[in-house]
Amino acid sequence: MPLRDLTEYFNQRISEEQGLSEPPLFVREGQVESRAGGLRLVTEFHPIRRAKTPSVIMGHDATLRAFPPETSQTIAAKIFHLAEAADIVNLDRLCRTLHMLNYLPIAHENGTLFLHVHPRHVLGVKRDHGAYFEEVIFRCGLSPRRVVISVAISPLYDRQFTLLQEGLMNYRKRGYSTAIKFDEQASEPFFERYCIEFLHRIMPDFVRLDGRFFSQLRRSEEFRERKTSLLSVIYRLDTELLVEGIKDENDAQLAGSLRPAYVKGDYYEQFRSFRISRGQSLVVAQTG
Repeated sequence: MPLRDLTEYFNQRISEEQGLSEPPLFVREGQVESRAGGLRLVTEFHPIRRAKTPSVIMGHDATLRAFPPETSQTIAAKIFHLAEAADIVNLDRLCRTLHMLNYLPIAHENGTLFLHVHPRHVLGVKRDHGAYFEEVIFRCGLSPRRVVISVAISPLYDRQFTLLQEGLMNYRKRGYSTAIKFDEQASEPFFERYCIEFLHRIMPDFVRLDGRFFSQLRRSEEFRERKTSLLSVIYRLDTELLVEGIKDENDAQLAGSLRPAYVKGDYYEQFRSFRISRGQSLVVAQTG
């Protein structure tokens, strides 16, 4: 189905489901964009590469970009992307539909698409996680096996870990891959008690660590030793480590010491850009 026809289909569906007076999606210069909360939302894709052969791209990580009004940029972004947003389920569904439509031009490469899902979305959906988005994927001519549901885990949700685990397991039952990203700035008890237990229970397909992890490793050898237990669990389980936020050669060397399966970062994009974006915008973390 042509991109404009798909966009119109989802406009009608989303507008009816959410009671919107204006269509939330539109095609602009061959890309699908969205309107929400007074902002213009677009997709940016970041290549995920094999660590041993960075020239090989195994998939793409979808990032949300928000183009705010000319004034009060920071305020607009903060209001729209607060974790306490009342309708996080609808927002997540809209963003993932946006990303999926923009992924279609490169879907023929048979790679994997990483999609961020807000923890509050997982907690807000009581059952059948992934069923709604499965219809979106099928309508786009793809299958859940090529989609990785990526969820950030932090101490904010330590009392709801069981519900998060159940939600992720529901995604897996429908054929999705899963990825979790721990808050590297959390306390040691969080890592030792919750993160390791979470890994053993859910056994995700991927574990994600980013640049904040690097800065802590550089500051303290003791910190590096304390994280050995977490990394050891990752290596033992049937899961793969993705290290992201690699900005320079020093980051790349440090990331290599963690023995990741995959890497992501600006360091690998120096000679050729794979990003899909236009103009200047404000980067917003969808995971909140």
